[in-house]
Amino acid sequence: MKIPSKLITSSLSLGALALLNSAIVAKETPASSDSAVSPRKWAQDSSDIKSDPSVVYGTLPNGMRYLLMPNKQPPGRVSMRLHIAAGSLMEREDQRGVAHFLEHMVFNGSKNFPDASQLIPKMQRLGIAFGAHANAYTSFNETVYMLDLPNNKEDTLKLGFDVMRDFGDGAFLRDEEIDKERGVILSEKTSRDSVQMRLMEKQFNSLLPDALLGKRFPIGTEEIIKSAPRKAFTDFYSQYYVPNRMTFVYTGDFDAKAAEKRIIETFGSMKNPDVLGKDPDLGKIPSGEGFKTLVLADKEVASTDLTLVAMKPYEKKPDTKATRAEKLPISMANSIIGRRFSILAKKENAPISNGEAYRQDLFDFTDLGGVSVVANNHNWKAALPVLEQELRRALLHGFTESELNEVKANLINAYQLAVKSAPSRKTNDLASSLAKHIHQDAVFSTPEDDLAILRENLDKVTVESCHQALKDFWATDDITLVLTTTKADADDEATLAKLYQESKKTEVSAPEKMDDASFAYTDFGQAGTIEKQVHVKEHDFTQITFHNGCHCNIKKTDFEKNSIDVSARVGAGTLTMPKSKPGLDMFASSTFTAGGLGKHSTDDLRRILAGRNAGVRFSAGDDAFTLSGGTTPEDLELQLQMICAYLTDPGFRPEAARLFKAQLPAIYSKLQHSTSGPQTKLNAYLRGNDPRFVFPTQEQASAFTTDDVKEWLMPAFKNGYLEISLIGDLDPEKVIPILARTIGALPKRSVSKPSYEAERALPSLPTPPQVKRYTFESRVAPGTAMVVWKGPGLNNDSIKTVRRLGIISSILSNRMREEIREKLGEAYSPYAGFQPSDVFNDLGYMLAVSPGKAEQAERVGKIIVEIGDKLATGNITEDELKRALEPKLSELKTSLRKNGYWLGTVMQQSQEQPYRLDWASERDEDYKSITAAELNALAKQYLGAKNAIRIEIVPVTEPTPEAP
Repeated sequence: MKIPSKLITSSLSLGALALLNSAIVAKETPASSDSAVSPRKWAQDSSDIKSDPSVVYGTLPNGMRYLLMPNKQPPGRVSMRLHIAAGSLMEREDQRGVAHFLEHMVFNGSKNFPDASQLIPKMQRLGIAFGAHANAYTSFNETVYMLDLPNNKEDTLKLGFDVMRDFGDGAFLRDEEIDKERGVILSEKTSRDSVQMRLMEKQFNSLLPDALLGKRFPIGTEEIIKSAPRKAFTDFYSQYYVPNRMTFVYTGDFDAKAAEKRIIETFGSMKNPDVLGKDPDLGKIPSGEGFKTLVLADKEVASTDLTLVAMKPYEKKPDTKATRAEKLPISMANSIIGRRFSILAKKENAPISNGEAYRQDLFDFTDLGGVSVVANNHNWKAALPVLEQELRRALLHGFTESELNEVKANLINAYQLAVKSAPSRKTNDLASSLAKHIHQDAVFSTPEDDLAILRENLDKVTVESCHQALKDFWATDDITLVLTTTKADADDEATLAKLYQESKKTEVSAPEKMDDASFAYTDFGQAGTIEKQVHVKEHDFTQITFHNGCHCNIKKTDFEKNSIDVSARVGAGTLTMPKSKPGLDMFASSTFTAGGLGKHSTDDLRRILAGRNAGVRFSAGDDAFTLSGGTTPEDLELQLQMICAYLTDPGFRPEAARLFKAQLPAIYSKLQHSTSGPQTKLNAYLRGNDPRFVFPTQEQASAFTTDDVKEWLMPAFKNGYLEISLIGDLDPEKVIPILARTIGALPKRSVSKPSYEAERALPSLPTPPQVKRYTFESRVAPGTAMVVWKGPGLNNDSIKTVRRLGIISSILSNRMREEIREKLGEAYSPYAGFQPSDVFNDLGYMLAVSPGKAEQAERVGKIIVEIGDKLATGNITEDELKRALEPKLSELKTSLRKNGYWLGTVMQQSQEQPYRLDWASERDEDYKSITAAELNALAKQYLGAKNAIRIEIVPVTEPTPEAP
């Protein structure tokens, strides 16, 4: 029952919760003058670990804490976080869902922003995008508000501080605004519902029946969301949004003394109320019940999982060197067990497709540990012995030195990377990290101190201490074996227990020792010579062509210390995919690197590369195969050697295909029971059902072999056009000789790329107006309303039009939010975007999407058509342009200090398509020149009801004929 962090916040909601017969609620207590202002201690106050000296810590007289951390990466940016130590666990029975609901309500009218409809527009005019720069989340025991400001100008800072103060105590919580938001919350609840969340809730309540956790999932209950009176909101807000539960985090480009003064002025007048909410009684953990089994079944579940779970009362300890040392052995033991499952899953006829071991603190309540596997083909009876015996193997025989050394090497490497990259840490990341440390009551120490503490502690970790830590944790009879599957019989719990006991009778041997090996691909022949070298002055990077025809682009930046990104594009990707083999691109992308190299399997490579920073990701893109990776200056040559190895001697091992095919039942179950299935059909429909975009049937996917991939890829790998780009913390003069020894030493290949004009053509695209309806099987899943308008593809002639259509899509998003979310309350997150293809001829679409209640999909779709029709009358205002354009201009400015922009947009095709350099040169000025008149003309041309294709994606309880 491992709880992924993303599943414990309000960003993913849950199914309806069963009401408790007797609630365990947060108690209220009168606040004396002392308790209202008694300062909360910082983690370092109880630790022998020093806090980072660049962070300023402070506490206001009212008990509110704050942290300041000046940082100039990137220059001129600041980030704010308001951490509130309260979440759904603090709710009364009649408040279930109110903590999350409040997260919405503070945006809907407050002291400094009384008009509920004006806060977001004010943000947008200053370049702050709602969602991207302004957001929040609610968990079981915390609520966090986030603002990332695009500049440190006074009017922007004033808005940021005013907003954060109002979140704290200035929200009006008007009855009419609460009622308007109810539909939005219900829509969010519906749109985020999933089998995973429903089963998670059942596990909580089954394994912890006397605990509060399972009865306080953040999204709440439909009953409370629909009917909670204003008093339920004001009670929670006044009792838990209080200074002595708040910590304000401020990072970025500012003067610390001036910032501290402003914090005091902004938050110093906040007061604690007469009645404070206390932390709740979380209940109790089952004890003395011995071995149990639990079976959870749902036909919509994608995979069949088996988990052994043990739970103990949580013992809170301060974050000290000793505490960190204590956690290491069990953590490393779990890593080794997970590694063993990964090796087992690759074997022929393996009963499992993957597995893991973990230990997790659940909200300072229970110390939870588990070992879990995913059964192949839902055959849990075959998978169960693997789960039981691998845990028992570790408990009986422990671990090998080579296993431990691999984990140690990777840990040290991760901490060393943190040290070397520290100077370029981004302001927003630091703010989020500080908020996380506050939540965990952990010391925010320097990366250097973290590394030193780790090294000191790792020296004491042995195979014996890891073995002992594992035995200590599992030295209990209170273990539950949980089966999650698609269907269950009445006697499955008894069968589960019987098979588990039978498995325990099988002897398990000690783990085999692995031989050490070294990387075999270091010599690719004589170093290449340079045929052409050009410095692109305007964009400050170097272009090289080697005598063998390989093209290279090199750019030095200081945006990310000790980091280099590498991307090699070769061949023509999906353009050349055989139309008789739909889905081959998916199969290739999933299996190519999993097949290892000729001389090394993927398991060999993991051992060889332990502690190193090199690896290759493969993808089959629309017009190229891409081999990419991230590395460091020290490991750059190894990274390039790996890319060359995959180009010249890929392994194509059958284990890669086995792993892929083992996952097919889960993949196709998800397609059958979620919007993912209809979306694959829609993707093909919008491309004229060209076979290269048709998702394969399960039978077709099962029939693929690694030979299919080999026949498709190897001609391009041997002779296809190749352009490789490197960007980051590098010295071009040192990089060029390394490139010459690797990329430049490859056999001669094509120096240019064919035009592939015939391959770029698609069959006839859909003709509007049309209405399409797609269905999938689900009992409670959400529906989706979509509208699509045809637009141009991306090329040298259309680039300016494409930019303007992107701005129109932002205006369309704003109108959808105002109409569908704020006025009607029918959707949580309606949005729009323009998606042009730069590969296939004349392929581009404006998409407007609104997930929500299935029964409202038709109505909402028609509303979107109406919104588009009004835009087509040419009524875009100057203010709408500003609200759409300013966040975009902020984004453009930020992109200039991101390696990803330079690599992905400017460099990696700069020799194949030189005109992209011109696009980069005039990009910012072109955006600044956009006028409302231009947008109105384009809206008239492309939008309007006559150009709309309306799409409904809705769940049904029984299969229905597919839309063509």
